[in-house]
Amino acid sequence: MNKQDLRVQKTHQALITSFSDLLQTKSFEQITVQDLCAKANVRRSTFYRHFNDKYDLLNHVVGTLIDHFRELYLPDINPDNPRHFFEKLMRDALTFIHDNKGIVRSVITLNFYGEVYTIFYEQIYKAVQKQIEFDRQSGQFYVDVTIYGEFLTGGILSVITNWIQHGQQQSIDKVTKEIVNMICGAREVHLKKLS
Repeated sequence: MNKQDLRVQKTHQALITSFSDLLQTKSFEQITVQDLCAKANVRRSTFYRHFNDKYDLLNHVVGTLIDHFRELYLPDINPDNPRHFFEKLMRDALTFIHDNKGIVRSVITLNFYGEVYTIFYEQIYKAVQKQIEFDRQSGQFYVDVTIYGEFLTGGILSVITNWIQHGQQQSIDKVTKEIVNMICGAREVHLKKLS
């Protein structure tokens, strides 16, 4: 890597870090390109070499966060133990959202919400389907697994959205426990009793 590439990466990262820091104290609407440049200690012309505007920066940050979530959290989930599977899925998702609450709050209040909701829905649905498929291969389910997967995913995202909108007042552990208890309760009802 040459000096130029390293300098570009550092500037890019400084802008992203400044953006995340500013979101802790200001709403997205209040943040200006000038604020970003002052915080990152870069010129406006430098900002515009990297991003078209603050919406472009937000879009980039959201895309990066979603990729990060996909890479770090979802591949490690093992469906052998359903309770552990759902606890890990929920704790990881809630921790990720909590750790990125400034950006998440901005996403919810802007037009990005539908787009991001769809992406998170798809990712959680894939993880839920992994567990359902494991159970189905064991011959355990007697309900339509597609409907069941949609039901679980929709419920999980609805609880997460409500948690975010109410300022994440309940602890990650409490929300995780409540969701996992509901999922495992529903799961037990819809499993065939193996004799």
